[in-house]
Amino acid sequence: MFARGWGDEAVMAEFSNRSRYLAKPAPVKIAWREPSLQGDDACRDGTFASPLLALPDPVKTVYLRALTREGNTAACVMLAASRDEGYSIRERVFGRLTGREIDLYLVENPYYGLRRNGRGPSDITVSDHGLMALGMVLEARALLEYLKPRYAKLAVAGYSMGGHMAAITAAVTPLPVACAALATGASASAIYTRGLLSWSVDFDSLGNAVGGCDAARERLRELFDTADVTRYRPPILVDAAVVSGCTHDGYVLPSETERLARHWRGCTLRWIKAGHFSSLLTQRRALCECVEEAVGKL
Repeated sequence: MFARGWGDEAVMAEFSNRSRYLAKPAPVKIAWREPSLQGDDACRDGTFASPLLALPDPVKTVYLRALTREGNTAACVMLAASRDEGYSIRERVFGRLTGREIDLYLVENPYYGLRRNGRGPSDITVSDHGLMALGMVLEARALLEYLKPRYAKLAVAGYSMGGHMAAITAAVTPLPVACAALATGASASAIYTRGLLSWSVDFDSLGNAVGGCDAARERLRELFDTADVTRYRPPILVDAAVVSGCTHDGYVLPSETERLARHWRGCTLRWIKAGHFSSLLTQRRALCECVEEAVGKL
């Protein structure tokens, strides 16, 4: 990861400011395609222009999929995990929620899937990653505002990186939303500098520009700490938040999951008996129950 280096220094200087996450996104208009049926659900794909204008042109169009069922009164914006392109994984893991009165809105991350700009998720720079994180939050906030007149209950959720950005979204949005932050913690900095994922970061390439691997590791930690959830106030309805960690997770440190739960005093902390990836295969029901529990607290 980050073999292409730090990227645009001007972008990092401008968008590593936490106030960027607090900026109100412009309203969006979604262009929906004709729906198709998936069992009892209507499946609709749509697009809208990202409120983050700094994204490159090939990345500015947001792609999303809605899975809805007649009579549902709650909606959950479900953000994607790291390297989760398309919708199939989230459909398999969380698709059953439509039968629990929760419609799903699955958003494609910037630089992923149909939003690639010629490179894949493994070939983006650090500044690209920063724009992706900010874009995920602003796009989720704009989508929640769009859905507000249509639903009595709103939630934002995600797994791993999706869970972390869902937590930031819940913290900075002025709406009373539920949140299910799954397999995540307070900050991603430890994931990229100390956890198993740090082994895949090209610190040699990053270090060439800043005086060595140790300096690169420290700079990356500081940049990722911009999106440390504890730097933002808890969600308006913190008691409608469920934070979950995996008991055998080598990527997300348990201490980071616990730190998020402590900052969100009043939230519910759940531990899932699985690893970071195995839970997506073996603990789908438990993951869906976390989302359902959060929505049920509204």
